Amino acid sequence: MSSRARALSVRRLLPAVLVTLGLVVTAVGLPAGPASAATTTRFSPTPVSIDQTNGPVWDLEVAGGRIYAAGAFTSTRPAGSAAGTGESNQARLAAFDASSGTRVASFAPTLTNDWNNQPGTVYATALSPDKRTLYVGGDFNLVNGQRAEHLARFDTATGEFLGQVGWNGVNGTVRSLAVSPDGTKLYVGGAFSVANWSTRDRLAAFDLTTNAVTDWAPVVSVPVAREALRVESLAVSSDGAKVFVGGPFQRMNGRAAQGIAAVNATTGASASGFRSDYFLAPSGWATTIEVAGGSVYFAGRDDGGSSSRREGVHAVNTSTGTRAWYASCYGDTFDLAVVDQEVYVASHAHDCSRAGGLGETNPTRYIALHVLDRSTGRVKPDFAVQTSGVTSRPDSLLLSRALASDGNQLVMGGGWDNVGSTPQANLTRFRLR
Repeated sequence: MSSRARALSVRRLLPAVLVTLGLVVTAVGLPAGPASAATTTRFSPTPVSIDQTNGPVWDLEVAGGRIYAAGAFTSTRPAGSAAGTGESNQARLAAFDASSGTRVASFAPTLTNDWNNQPGTVYATALSPDKRTLYVGGDFNLVNGQRAEHLARFDTATGEFLGQVGWNGVNGTVRSLAVSPDGTKLYVGGAFSVANWSTRDRLAAFDLTTNAVTDWAPVVSVPVAREALRVESLAVSSDGAKVFVGGPFQRMNGRAAQGIAAVNATTGASASGFRSDYFLAPSGWATTIEVAGGSVYFAGRDDGGSSSRREGVHAVNTSTGTRAWYASCYGDTFDLAVVDQEVYVASHAHDCSRAGGLGETNPTRYIALHVLDRSTGRVKPDFAVQTSGVTSRPDSLLLSRALASDGNQLVMGGGWDNVGSTPQANLTRFRLR
């Protein structure tokens, strides 16, 4: 799965949610704007049973007959159970049976950070091409008491901890991961400065055969306003030639690159043909990137407040940098999942009228999950999911933050108390129609 936007601030979401709470009943399958050519989506917008978590889910993977959820939660509980009932106390990383949705009790890693003696939050996950290995990154340095400096790997079939990545991982928080198509390299982004004792500024690549850090060392610089400089999202082109990098930066390798850049997967040099203005300076940036075939799909956020901000989804040719379409939606986007001929969008979109979807309402209506036609970028009208929480717990107002699919189901994670009118916290899924 693509690296995702994790743990982003809720400062833009809270004011409008304060207005709408109690006034708008969240719903699933809301009516949309003008219909696109193909209206029926692959997945039904009606959720199916899966266990819950008691805190935010930042990333997801589906592999080995399991759904892996990573985040800032400290426990899981059965679907339909109220908080405090049937709690597992499995923190930060959990596995659920992909058929039944119940937690896999045998997978119970303990991730901690002995710098602060706190549970170690997991922000990013990625799978090997054969889906046999799960890579996780975040703010931890121990797994089951064994050293794992912000990076770890697990067997997806058994859940066995396979050790840390590299000889000494990295020295700071990992926010994004991507594996090369041949499975030999792990690209890492975040807020670190050292990898395997070598200087690496927010980006590094590990040789997964030797555990050595490679020479790949592109450099991001100049943060966007009100954001710390970091890398939030990564993806590798299908041919393994390019790495796409997203985050709150304005320059890559000393050249203008507003919030997203493409670099050579071996040398780290900036790739030719990839534009610097997909997002608007100085405040737009990519929160999520997904590669499918010869296209790269990315979306983001823009705190500039301009009516022309570009927070929707871009579809761009990976070789030429040419943009095929842009789905103009207002409201930050946090994750994407390309499934067959559809692009599922996790966001807090509130105006997709320019892309054929729901327009702005008063009070504001936030959509946690909607669907785009992959060929046109137009919103499909028969799929729109809302979630809700309470103002006393800001994490419950995060909406959707992570998506994953095995083609037969779509899993969504984030921060909420209800999906539509149904109590279900922070994790849900959808099945084929």
